[in-house]
Amino acid sequence: MRSSLRRGLDNIYERLEATVRVVERRRFAKKTVRGLAKPRFDFEKQYRDRVLPFWQKYGVKPKKYWYLLYSQGQSELDPRYIPDDLYFGKILPYFSNMSFRRYAEDKCYHEILFGHLLRPRTIAKNVAGVNYDGEGRIVTRDELVAICAKEKSFIIKPSVDSGTGRLIAFYDADRHSFAQCQEMINRFDCNFIVQEVVEQHEDLACINQTSLNTVRILSFLFEGEVHVLSGILRMGTRESRIDNISAGGIQCAINPDGSLHSVAADKHRNWLDHHPNGIKFADIRIPSFERIKQIVQNEHRKLAHFKLIGWDFAINKDAHPVFIEYNVCPGANQMTCGPTFGELTERVLEDVFIGKTYRNANN
Repeated sequence: MRSSLRRGLDNIYERLEATVRVVERRRFAKKTVRGLAKPRFDFEKQYRDRVLPFWQKYGVKPKKYWYLLYSQGQSELDPRYIPDDLYFGKILPYFSNMSFRRYAEDKCYHEILFGHLLRPRTIAKNVAGVNYDGEGRIVTRDELVAICAKEKSFIIKPSVDSGTGRLIAFYDADRHSFAQCQEMINRFDCNFIVQEVVEQHEDLACINQTSLNTVRILSFLFEGEVHVLSGILRMGTRESRIDNISAGGIQCAINPDGSLHSVAADKHRNWLDHHPNGIKFADIRIPSFERIKQIVQNEHRKLAHFKLIGWDFAINKDAHPVFIEYNVCPGANQMTCGPTFGELTERVLEDVFIGKTYRNANN
């Protein structure tokens, strides 16, 4: 067990980190709501009669702007939506030990944690300043560059703190010189991974060929069971190589049978029934979606320090799920999938605010 001093210092850092996320989400929500149309129902009455009584027993009075954000396209107000400031500031830190986050998420260690899963081939990597080839042998930086330059193509990205597509770059031997390859790699001082580019299934490539369009599953380890809370398909647009919604992508909720919802959303909460490239979302079905859910349930039960996990998978040309990464500080998927915890909501809030089953889990 940690000493009381160490635990106190860790708690201070974790609260500061959570506060940053809370401030960012509040700023985003307020800005987004200003540009939205008014709800199609009596918002004030439903907020007063449904939302406030629902949260009163937990000692919470959520701000109106969260529900103005979530009510877009709805015919009534669902009080089970979790305000993002509460999700990131209270619920996520309660269920998951953020002290372990960076090591656990390091993509360079996926082969240790998930070596039995199909993953993109690792060409080279750097862990804390130490360079490795794809087989785990220590090499010099010049040797690492030479190994990568022999590839026809690759993707290079940070192995930690890589959210929103930050610093991701693509190499193509037909378009880039050795010097450009070297420059791509040397942008990173340390902590990066170089992998092959996955050739995705034609059913996903037809949506947007330039980006690897990925499935994000949000899972929840609760009451001894792994629950698949929601799934979304993340798609790039135009000539983008990445699918992150923060980088101009689109996300669409996935039905339990693997078909897509009829509409998808961008980061500004605009709803679309077809991709800018012309594909109707309702016509798309995710290959091997049931298999992805099975993998998530099998893997999550091994990771009890993190009760909420976002899992990213590609689907290769042979329709096999390819594990890309996982995120132990995932978004709530509410913008496209409805209330995060669905029918579990009241049991979850009862535990967080009253029962406190996991109050000593991060000792």
